[in-house]
Amino acid sequence: MEATSISHLSSDTITDILLRLPAKSILCAGAVCTAWRRITTNTSFRAEHARLQPANVVLYTYQFSPRCIDRRPGYYEDELALDLLPISSDSDEAARRRLIRYPMETFLLLASCNGVLLFQFQKSWGNFLLCNPAMGQWAELSPLPPIRPEPAKVMIDEYAFYYHEPSGEYRLLLRRLRGRSWFILSTGTTEPREVNLCAWLPETMGITTLLRTTPVALQGRLHWPPRQAAGAPVVAAAGESETATTMVVFDTLSETFHLMAGPPTATAYQTKVFDLAGQLVAADFGGEEHVDLWFLEDYNAGKWERRHRAPTPWHTGTLGVPEPEWRGPNSVAAAGDDREGIVMLGNHLGLLVYNLRTRTARAVDSVAASEHNIVVSRHVFRENLKQHPSFAARSAAELGVNIFWY
Repeated sequence: MEATSISHLSSDTITDILLRLPAKSILCAGAVCTAWRRITTNTSFRAEHARLQPANVVLYTYQFSPRCIDRRPGYYEDELALDLLPISSDSDEAARRRLIRYPMETFLLLASCNGVLLFQFQKSWGNFLLCNPAMGQWAELSPLPPIRPEPAKVMIDEYAFYYHEPSGEYRLLLRRLRGRSWFILSTGTTEPREVNLCAWLPETMGITTLLRTTPVALQGRLHWPPRQAAGAPVVAAAGESETATTMVVFDTLSETFHLMAGPPTATAYQTKVFDLAGQLVAADFGGEEHVDLWFLEDYNAGKWERRHRAPTPWHTGTLGVPEPEWRGPNSVAAAGDDREGIVMLGNHLGLLVYNLRTRTARAVDSVAASEHNIVVSRHVFRENLKQHPSFAARSAAELGVNIFWY
């Protein structure tokens, strides 16, 4: 049978092939010919390509200089590398790849959203930088207006980084502690916008910052992990403790807060939520030898069902928060891939791959071994080639930092 030349393939067939390529290959494919460039730069193509990209758990890999004596993560590192591990991967070492590397003293990674990373400058508190690694592009958020007299350190809490669909903007919701003022910083705007959220003070008292957890975006709303409802009793059900919990929700369209029912777990403070095929899932890390997976069956009714109990490779539990701080709740991963029915769960003690269909689990050995200097982060990343007018290619020299791409 005579081989078919690629030039004889239909445009639809070529598009289908290109959609299966990683982001870096897409950028190269656009240079092959005019027809391919027309396909790969099409807005609809890039949106579909982003939708098909696998989710990745972000791993911190610490790199030390020869002069470093204490080589435990969190102590005197010189550089930090962000590595990606696909949630659907079978071969962990072969699938893991490096995204970016930079000096520890330069940035603090706060969040990941739609293929964009949110960094805060370590030496300039309150200044933020957005990065799309797939495009090699950057954007800055406008700083907050100064206050007088200027305090020794501007106290700011960042609560949510999200993509605002109607405007096409990336937004950061934060609060300046002095004056209790709330602001939204957006790409495409030159000034921060102050928002009046005083009416929802009881709800906002229960949300945690981006330094400790990441709210989940679903249906135009942001969802924070559950907390025990005020005055809710702990009830023993089937030999296990349960209690009513609530979750704080922020509507990104109306810019208002409200509460919804959370899973009835007695260890809500050890629970992390994530999105699986458009459904909220809560991973409860409160058990000594397992992680419970609660699925939100009915969003409007707030009905949750515990469907899985994943055995963990670690056996010391997470009831006590170890030191240093990087081993706390800010180092807990929970993410899923609905196409393969895979969920990744992890903390400072290790990383677990759980198959929802076969109910089997395995450990990611390279993460469990402390000598590899790898720490599980709370971030999930998907590559995105979508063009954004606020982002531009900028060199490390222009940014004034040392950044290494891979």
